[in-house]
Amino acid sequence: MWFKRTPSPPSPAFEIGAAPLERLRRWFEQEDISVAPATADQIADLERRCDVTLPNSFRTYLHTLAPAEENWDAEMGNWWPIERIRTVPQEIDWGEAAHAQYLVFADYSIWCWAWAIACTEDANRGRIIILGGGEKFVADSFDEFVDKYLTDNISVC
Repeated sequence: MWFKRTPSPPSPAFEIGAAPLERLRRWFEQEDISVAPATADQIADLERRCDVTLPNSFRTYLHTLAPAEENWDAEMGNWWPIERIRTVPQEIDWGEAAHAQYLVFADYSIWCWAWAIACTEDANRGRIIILGGGEKFVADSFDEFVDKYLTDNISVC
């Protein structure tokens, strides 16, 4: 089972009210996750190689907080650098064609499961799905995913 550890004193990353990306920035800082904000060219390359258009909140995340390299946070989460992000079928053999426009961007505990964002042009655009052990939506947006990950990570499992 996956449990949130509450640092002592409480981390500013858990502070309710701050913008989700600011809280994530604080989390990355606390966890010594170095960032390398993606350039416009890197983002365009990701969209080209995966044949998607990124949801705005995810584009902003990559442009401001993309991890510089593979990492592990205190919750055993690995937030992927832009070079590793790929579509579900590119990442996993059992990935469904229906998820061809979903980008995997993070995993838990050496890929026990992973999270992907819908880059589709339908009602699911921007929603986050969990992969592995049953696929289901866990957040309606990237910002909501960040909030849940930092405050109630059981809800994204």
